[in-house]
Amino acid sequence: MTSPRSLFAASLLTATLASAGWTQEGGGTVTFDAKGPAGFKIHGTCEKVVVADDLKNLTITVKLADIDTDNGLRNKHMLEDTHAKDFPLVILSVPVASLKESGGPIELTGTFELNGQKKDTKFTYTPKCAGSACEIEGSANLNLGDFGIKIRSYLGVTVKPDIVVGAKFKVKK
Repeated sequence: MTSPRSLFAASLLTATLASAGWTQEGGGTVTFDAKGPAGFKIHGTCEKVVVADDLKNLTITVKLADIDTDNGLRNKHMLEDTHAKDFPLVILSVPVASLKESGGPIELTGTFELNGQKKDTKFTYTPKCAGSACEIEGSANLNLGDFGIKIRSYLGVTVKPDIVVGAKFKVKK
C-alpha cells in the first residue's frame, strides 16, 4: 500500500521535473533560403513555430502549409513536392542534455524530419540568455534530396537542392 506521504513526494518530484523544462515564450520564426541559376533566390518564412520540451528532447515544429514564399504557385509546388498532405510537419528534435545556454555559435546534431524521413543533421545555434530566459537563433544546411524530395523544374528554372533553414524563438525555464 502506498502511503499518502510517498504519493505527495512522487507528486512533488513530478511537478519539479515538469517545471524544469523549457517553455516557449511568445512566437518564433522559421525561414528557408534556396538558390537557383542566375542569382534566382527563394525565401520562405513561417511565423507559426511550436517549441516543446518533454525533458528528453527540445522540438521545433512547423506546418509546411504555414510557410509562405510570397508566391502562391510556388507555395503550391512546395507543398506538392514535400508531400505535405501525407507529411504536414517539419520537425527538429534535439536532446535537451546536449543544449548549452551560453557561448556561440554552438554546433550540435539533432534529428530533422521532413517528407516523412528523419536524418541526423548538424546545425549551429547561438543562445542569448538572461536569467531564466533565452533567445535562440540557429540554422542548418540541408539537401532536399536527402529527404526524398525531387527538385522541380518550372519554366526552365531548377532550384538547387541545397537550402539553408533558420529558426529564431524564445524559451524560458
